[in-house]
Amino acid sequence: MNLPTREDRYRPSVLTAAITGGDVLPSQTPHLPCGVEEIVAAGIAAAEAGATVLHVHGREDDGRPSADPGLLAEIAAGIRAGTDAVLNMSTGGSPGMTEEERLAGLDAAEPDIGTFNLGTMNYELFPTAGRMPEVRHEWERAILETSGKGIFANPLGSLRRFAAAFRERGIAPELEAYDMGHITMARFLVEEGTLVPPLRLQLVLGVLGGATNTIETMLAMRDAAERELGGALASIGVAATGFPMEFRCAAVGLSLGMDIRVGLEDNIRIARGVAAESNADLVRAAITIADVVGRPIAAPGDLASYLEAWKS
Repeated sequence: MNLPTREDRYRPSVLTAAITGGDVLPSQTPHLPCGVEEIVAAGIAAAEAGATVLHVHGREDDGRPSADPGLLAEIAAGIRAGTDAVLNMSTGGSPGMTEEERLAGLDAAEPDIGTFNLGTMNYELFPTAGRMPEVRHEWERAILETSGKGIFANPLGSLRRFAAAFRERGIAPELEAYDMGHITMARFLVEEGTLVPPLRLQLVLGVLGGATNTIETMLAMRDAAERELGGALASIGVAATGFPMEFRCAAVGLSLGMDIRVGLEDNIRIARGVAAESNADLVRAAITIADVVGRPIAAPGDLASYLEAWKS
């Protein structure tokens, strides 16, 4: 009698640390890494705490999001000098960046992985005036003044352009699905040959304009991804925003064998009403969850064969 093979319940999951992002304002937390030295130090500390992958954006010393190639190259060089963690560069950037700015990191940093956003959406960070933070910088105030006007533009033509940029450089794309329709778009891009399997898919949950960060939504999107993309997938991961949902989705995701992402880009609290003092704090909390549910965290070397396939 031939029984189906049971999936290895102890298979390692990839843990990504999203170090600084392009959306959180420095005035929201004094612990957000800004500038080359702080971002590099935070990335190395997160890797030492156990992160497999470091997801990186650029920021100037005052916290202003930046796509300056020189700054991004310095960050990448500093991280590589201090850790063997896999380098993942954002091509989402921050609100208002041009496509050229969003693609700048692929050449400047030569990352192993880059994020690949799958669709256009309303994208609101501070939609309610009463909950807007007190800010220190004029550039932060300008961000708050755009409330109600946020759109994250990723039309089909841009997706084809970004996919070509990844292929030309031998960089693996990490597909970012903020909503159910983005999974449908991923299938279309695979079917037309724009995206080449096997692919890593990440569910980014909790941005206003996209899918909610509930467990039920995560499960529905995971099921849809497996149904629509099936064998085209190398893995499915989850990056849920805010406390406590970052950790609740991580706990369920790890239990299901998914990859996970934590970090100050997505969540600035380690407990209710308690600020996370570092990305490393959030990584250690995620590893505690992984230990409890019996899901080990992948080492950077575990991704070597996957990444080499993209470089060839």
